[in-house]
Amino acid sequence: MNPSSSRATWFVCIAVAVGIVACKRPSEASPQVPLLGSIAIAPMEGDADESLLVDREALAQKVRSQVLQTGVFAGEAMANTRPGAAVAKIRISLSMEVVRAEAKAAVHASVRLNVSTFPTGVAASHFGEDAQANAEMIYDPEAQPETKRVMQRLAESAVADLIAAYIARQRLWTAAPQILHATLVSPSETRLDAIRVVAARKLKDEVPTLIGLLSDDEETIRDTALGALVALGDPRAVPALTKSRSMKDGREMRKIIDAIAALGGQEAADYLNFVAEAHEDEEIRGMAKAGLVRLKKRSPVESTSR
Repeated sequence: MNPSSSRATWFVCIAVAVGIVACKRPSEASPQVPLLGSIAIAPMEGDADESLLVDREALAQKVRSQVLQTGVFAGEAMANTRPGAAVAKIRISLSMEVVRAEAKAAVHASVRLNVSTFPTGVAASHFGEDAQANAEMIYDPEAQPETKRVMQRLAESAVADLIAAYIARQRLWTAAPQILHATLVSPSETRLDAIRVVAARKLKDEVPTLIGLLSDDEETIRDTALGALVALGDPRAVPALTKSRSMKDGREMRKIIDAIAALGGQEAADYLNFVAEAHEDEEIRGMAKAGLVRLKKRSPVESTSR
């Protein structure tokens, strides 16, 4: 990110509660795109800290303008909005601290973005999200004596980045398949979200891409791709799973046994039979046996032991 002024730099590190975003599926009854409702700005955890110096009304106006310009929501909720329409409410929590050392100073900020929809179950669940960012701006107190302005600029920048990241994730849900594919194969910040969207939208053409991600350097990517393959229920993933994990890696074996049992097919049954009989770890043997039981209940012909 670029410095916001001379002698001032800032950065943002985002930690998203991804479980809230995606692995939930929208309801069967045509989930709505929500309208944008209230935007609340408040101190984090109810603390009365230096974030109270931020002009919260101005910040809320900037958030509303930024969100509405993207077109991700269906519009803005009004007084005459029909009862029962889906409405998204945004809450932004701030915590800010000024630290001074010799001739320099810095503002530290924690920002939390929560988006919730009402009434419950009317909007697609992916619109609900919880994300948090930490930001810092270093400045020269002599050149910029008004700390309040520095804090306002930092708060606006950090919140704008959180909103932009949220919007980018939401756009994946309506993105063309080729855009999702490009996101899957590039090291972008939204790749994890793209994997979940592919699973939720049942885009089975991406199974080969997801199989390739099973050997990604990042464990989170590997695990999310594994979950997506299970959600898609495509047995083509079984051979890749049996080859991508070392039998001696107990931690990884525990992850894939349930996945292989869920995917099913004769190759899954053969692999689980082998693990159940030959693996040196008693716990893993037991997991493989339990996986076989589940597989047989679902498809007794395919899973018959040899």
